[in-house]
Amino acid sequence: MTPKPDRSDMANPRNLAWIDIYEHTLSKGLQGGSTVGTFVGLPYALYKGPRALPNIIGRTGRAAFWGGAIGFSLMAPVTYLALKDQDDYAMFDRAYRLRHNLLQQRCNQFGAFSCCVFAAIAPFIKIPGVTLMWRIGYGSYLGTAVGVAVHVATAGMVKEE
Repeated sequence: MTPKPDRSDMANPRNLAWIDIYEHTLSKGLQGGSTVGTFVGLPYALYKGPRALPNIIGRTGRAAFWGGAIGFSLMAPVTYLALKDQDDYAMFDRAYRLRHNLLQQRCNQFGAFSCCVFAAIAPFIKIPGVTLMWRIGYGSYLGTAVGVAVHVATAGMVKEE
Protein backbone atom coordinates (compact mmCIF):
# COMPACT_ATOMS: atom_id res chain seq x y z
CA MET A 1 0.00 0.00 0.00
CA THR A 2 1.22 3.45 -0.84
CA PRO A 3 1.25 5.97 1.97
CA LYS A 4 -1.11 8.92 1.78
CA PRO A 5 0.56 12.21 0.87
CA ASP A 6 1.12 14.68 3.66
CA ARG A 7 -1.36 17.52 3.18
CA SER A 8 -0.86 19.25 6.50
CA ASP A 9 0.40 22.47 4.89
CA MET A 10 -2.31 22.84 2.22
CA ALA A 11 -3.75 25.93 3.91
CA ASN A 12 -0.33 27.57 4.06
CA PRO A 13 -0.57 31.04 2.43
CA ARG A 14 2.80 30.43 0.75
CA ASN A 15 1.21 27.70 -1.38
CA LEU A 16 -1.57 30.06 -2.40
CA ALA A 17 0.96 32.82 -3.08
CA TRP A 18 2.89 30.50 -5.41
CA ILE A 19 -0.31 29.76 -7.30
CA ASP A 20 -1.16 33.46 -7.66
CA ILE A 21 2.34 34.40 -8.78
CA TYR A 22 2.57 31.54 -11.27
CA GLU A 23 -0.87 32.37 -12.66
CA HIS A 24 0.24 35.97 -13.13
CA THR A 25 3.60 35.21 -14.71
CA LEU A 26 2.25 32.54 -17.06
CA SER A 27 -0.55 34.81 -18.25
CA LYS A 28 1.92 37.66 -18.73
CA GLY A 29 4.24 35.35 -20.66
CA LEU A 30 1.37 34.41 -22.94
CA GLN A 31 0.25 38.02 -23.33
CA GLY A 32 3.75 39.37 -23.87
CA GLY A 33 4.80 36.59 -26.22
CA SER A 34 1.70 36.91 -28.37
CA THR A 35 2.08 40.69 -28.47
CA VAL A 36 5.72 40.47 -29.54
CA GLY A 37 4.83 37.74 -32.04
CA THR A 38 2.05 39.86 -33.50
CA PHE A 39 4.13 43.00 -33.88
CA VAL A 40 7.09 41.07 -35.30
CA GLY A 41 4.91 38.86 -37.49
CA LEU A 42 2.80 41.63 -39.01
CA PRO A 43 5.60 43.34 -40.96
CA TYR A 44 6.86 39.91 -42.05
CA ALA A 45 3.37 38.96 -43.21
CA LEU A 46 3.08 42.19 -45.17
CA TYR A 47 6.49 41.62 -46.76
CA LYS A 48 6.22 37.90 -47.53
CA GLY A 49 3.81 36.22 -49.88
CA PRO A 50 0.34 37.21 -51.05
CA ARG A 51 -1.03 40.39 -49.52
CA ALA A 52 -4.62 39.21 -49.28
CA LEU A 53 -6.15 39.86 -45.86
CA PRO A 54 -6.73 36.17 -44.95
CA ASN A 55 -3.09 35.34 -45.73
CA ILE A 56 -1.84 38.26 -43.65
CA ILE A 57 -4.10 37.28 -40.75
CA GLY A 58 -2.94 33.67 -41.00
CA ARG A 59 0.77 34.49 -40.93
CA THR A 60 0.37 37.07 -38.17
CA GLY A 61 -1.80 34.65 -36.17
CA ARG A 62 0.83 31.93 -36.52
CA ALA A 63 3.51 34.34 -35.25
CA ALA A 64 1.28 35.38 -32.33
CA PHE A 65 0.56 31.75 -31.49
CA TRP A 66 4.20 30.69 -31.42
CA GLY A 67 5.25 33.85 -29.58
CA GLY A 68 2.61 33.19 -26.92
CA ALA A 69 3.59 29.53 -26.65
CA ILE A 70 7.27 30.42 -26.21
CA GLY A 71 6.49 33.19 -23.70
CA PHE A 72 4.20 30.88 -21.72
CA SER A 73 6.69 28.02 -21.63
CA LEU A 74 9.64 30.22 -20.60
CA MET A 75 7.84 31.84 -17.68
CA ALA A 76 7.54 28.71 -15.50
CA PRO A 77 11.29 28.08 -15.07
CA VAL A 78 12.04 31.81 -14.90
CA THR A 79 9.44 32.26 -12.16
CA TYR A 80 10.82 29.29 -10.25
CA LEU A 81 14.35 30.67 -10.40
CA ALA A 82 13.18 34.12 -9.31
CA LEU A 83 11.15 32.85 -6.37
CA LYS A 84 13.09 29.88 -5.03
CA ASP A 85 14.97 31.96 -2.45
CA GLN A 86 12.06 34.16 -1.37
CA ASP A 87 10.72 33.92 2.17
CA ASP A 88 7.03 33.49 2.99
CA TYR A 89 6.38 37.16 3.64
CA ALA A 90 7.88 38.31 0.34
CA MET A 91 5.87 35.69 -1.59
CA PHE A 92 2.61 36.59 0.14
CA ASP A 93 3.28 40.33 -0.25
CA ARG A 94 3.96 39.98 -3.98
CA ALA A 95 0.82 37.89 -4.49
CA TYR A 96 -1.25 40.40 -2.53
CA ARG A 97 0.04 43.33 -4.61
CA LEU A 98 -0.61 41.46 -7.86
CA ARG A 99 -4.13 40.58 -6.79
CA HIS A 100 -5.03 44.16 -5.88
CA ASN A 101 -3.27 46.10 -8.65
CA LEU A 102 -5.95 47.76 -10.79
CA LEU A 103 -3.76 48.10 -13.88
CA GLN A 104 -2.87 44.40 -13.78
CA GLN A 105 -6.55 43.51 -13.51
CA ARG A 106 -7.39 45.90 -16.35
CA CYS A 107 -4.71 44.40 -18.60
CA ASN A 108 -6.01 40.89 -17.90
CA GLN A 109 -9.59 41.98 -18.58
CA PHE A 110 -8.69 43.65 -21.88
CA GLY A 111 -6.65 40.62 -22.96
CA ALA A 112 -9.34 38.10 -22.00
CA PHE A 113 -12.20 40.07 -23.56
CA SER A 114 -10.45 40.65 -26.87
CA CYS A 115 -9.25 37.03 -26.86
CA CYS A 116 -12.87 35.85 -26.66
CA VAL A 117 -14.04 38.34 -29.31
CA PHE A 118 -11.32 37.41 -31.79
CA ALA A 119 -11.81 33.68 -31.14
CA ALA A 120 -15.53 34.13 -31.89
CA ILE A 121 -14.80 36.00 -35.12
CA ALA A 122 -11.98 33.70 -36.30
CA PRO A 123 -14.15 30.80 -37.61
CA PHE A 124 -15.70 33.12 -40.17
CA ILE A 125 -12.35 34.12 -41.72
CA LYS A 126 -11.22 31.60 -44.30
CA ILE A 127 -7.45 31.27 -44.11
CA PRO A 128 -5.99 29.07 -46.86
CA GLY A 129 -4.70 25.75 -45.51
CA VAL A 130 -5.69 26.39 -41.89
CA THR A 131 -8.27 24.25 -40.07
CA LEU A 132 -11.04 25.62 -37.88
CA MET A 133 -9.28 24.87 -34.58
CA TRP A 134 -6.09 26.61 -35.69
CA ARG A 135 -8.10 29.62 -36.85
CA ILE A 136 -9.70 29.85 -33.41
CA GLY A 137 -6.26 29.53 -31.78
CA TYR A 138 -4.73 32.17 -34.02
CA GLY A 139 -7.70 34.45 -33.38
CA SER A 140 -7.44 34.08 -29.62
CA TYR A 141 -3.72 34.86 -29.57
CA LEU A 142 -4.16 37.81 -31.92
CA GLY A 143 -7.00 39.02 -29.72
CA THR A 144 -4.84 38.80 -26.63
CA ALA A 145 -2.15 40.87 -28.32
CA VAL A 146 -4.67 43.49 -29.47
CA GLY A 147 -6.19 43.69 -25.98
CA VAL A 148 -2.79 44.21 -24.38
CA ALA A 149 -1.90 46.85 -27.00
CA VAL A 150 -5.17 48.71 -26.35
CA HIS A 151 -4.55 48.52 -22.60
CA VAL A 152 -1.01 49.90 -22.99
CA ALA A 153 -2.21 52.69 -25.28
CA THR A 154 -4.97 53.76 -22.90
CA ALA A 155 -3.35 52.99 -19.52
CA GLY A 156 -2.29 56.61 -19.04
CA MET A 157 -5.95 57.66 -19.00
CA VAL A 158 -6.73 55.51 -15.98
CA LYS A 159 -6.02 56.76 -12.47
CA GLU A 160 -5.00 53.99 -10.12
CA GLU A 161 -6.50 54.32 -6.67
